[in-house]
Amino acid sequence: MAGKKLKKFMAALLAGVMVLSMTACGSGKTSGNEGAAAEEAEEGALVVGIYSGIDTLNPWANGRIMHDMVTYMLYETLASRQGGATDLDYILMKGYEQIDDTTYNVEIYDYIKDAEGNSITAADVVFSFEQYMANWATDVESISAIDDYHVQLKMNSTAEGTFEYIVCKVPIASEKAYNDSPDQFATTSCGTMPYTVAGGEDYVNGSKIIARKTDSYWQTDESLIYPGSVANSDVIQLDIIEESTQMALAIEEGTVSFAQYLDPQLLDEVKSRENLEVFPLSAAEDRGILFCMTEESPFYDNLALRQAVLYAIDNEAVAEACGYGYATPSKVSCGDAELTIGYDSSWETEPYAYDPEKAKELLTEAGYDAGELTIRCLCNDNQTITTMWTIIQANLQEVGINAELNVCEGTTYGSYRDGTSGQYDLAYPGPGNDGYVTGDLWKTLFNRNNYSSGRTMGGGLDDELQALYDAIAAPDGYTQENLNAFYEYITDNALYYQIYSLPFYGAYDKDKIADYYTDYNRFVRPNTIVVK
Repeated sequence: MAGKKLKKFMAALLAGVMVLSMTACGSGKTSGNEGAAAEEAEEGALVVGIYSGIDTLNPWANGRIMHDMVTYMLYETLASRQGGATDLDYILMKGYEQIDDTTYNVEIYDYIKDAEGNSITAADVVFSFEQYMANWATDVESISAIDDYHVQLKMNSTAEGTFEYIVCKVPIASEKAYNDSPDQFATTSCGTMPYTVAGGEDYVNGSKIIARKTDSYWQTDESLIYPGSVANSDVIQLDIIEESTQMALAIEEGTVSFAQYLDPQLLDEVKSRENLEVFPLSAAEDRGILFCMTEESPFYDNLALRQAVLYAIDNEAVAEACGYGYATPSKVSCGDAELTIGYDSSWETEPYAYDPEKAKELLTEAGYDAGELTIRCLCNDNQTITTMWTIIQANLQEVGINAELNVCEGTTYGSYRDGTSGQYDLAYPGPGNDGYVTGDLWKTLFNRNNYSSGRTMGGGLDDELQALYDAIAAPDGYTQENLNAFYEYITDNALYYQIYSLPFYGAYDKDKIADYYTDYNRFVRPNTIVVK
């Protein structure tokens, strides 16, 4: 980006900050919260910096990516897989048989034990799924124990990836261990991984989490151990460092040996240190905007207005401001070439490339004069996302569309994100784009059957859109022809638009760290980090 253009949008960012300060919602939490510096660690501990704390260690609780990272350091799932892959890596699961289009019989090993020595049986798998399903929407119709080591899993969808997704997602634990826990796993853990958290000083909410290696691990056949389940350190200390500059300082000064994640604006500084290695982690998050399509929305039944908004957005400016040289402006409406199964290079047409003059023409065609329309934009309190929205706000104002930004903390944002909430006209939905589109990306955005309202995430009731999705979700329907037809429909109708892509980045001390394993869930498993 030319310096003049960048300065222009930096000015827009400053103006946007003023708007954001006046329209925050929810708890009043803002991005850039002050976070504690790294905690003093006991001798020999591997110290890993993470950017946010978690309110509970309960493995089935609703949470963000850091909750998942901690959970999968303490609990195992039935299986896992690599990003963009279709094959499963078995963990607790010995194998499975597909009975019909929606029914699967899963066998687990008959010698699984948790950290306290409790045997894990099919009943515990059922219990764990029920705990998870109480907090998360799933495609599971029912789950039942066939005998001690077999469960039957019935899905409510024939779509590719629904079975694979859920067996890789649900943490498994003993019902007895859960009931015996003094606080139902809130500050302590007891899973099948070779690490536990004892609570007390080992779990200080908002400050640190210490996981200690157990005396044994149930899977004694080394050829069957999942790479993400190894135990390479006796003690792992997770230091919670919410403030981005403090995280960079911690890895630079060596108070942490491994940091995930780093703010893009600090990457060049960290990379300048000879002993530090900066590495990318797939974000697997589609960074785009979704139109509210309820009958009350100005975008309902107004294609020209939706197109006007998209042509108004300078995604190169967004990528530069959000990624500081590490982000890429999008060439597609959605998807990731490396992660999305069925992604087609023919999609890379740069639809709705920045064209403010065309946006102005379309605004007139849509029936609005300059300055007449005000739209509401919903975003969470993540600094990168609010930066994106401040630039979009400036872009829209440039073509004659007023935009109000409503910045919410995570829980409030999650409840508002449904188009039927009436809280927005434009939103950042943030679906995952890894794996089958019927597992997350298009299912989350466009499958009406995924929501109790019977509408899409944006509140739409488009029968043709649903028919195109159902064709993909049908048995043997996951074909390139069907995928391309759906992609073309959402692109031509301007229903959703990916703005830019940006990996996550971490860093480690090359003098101390030899290796690590990246989980498909977008993080490095701390237990896999090899200390020199």
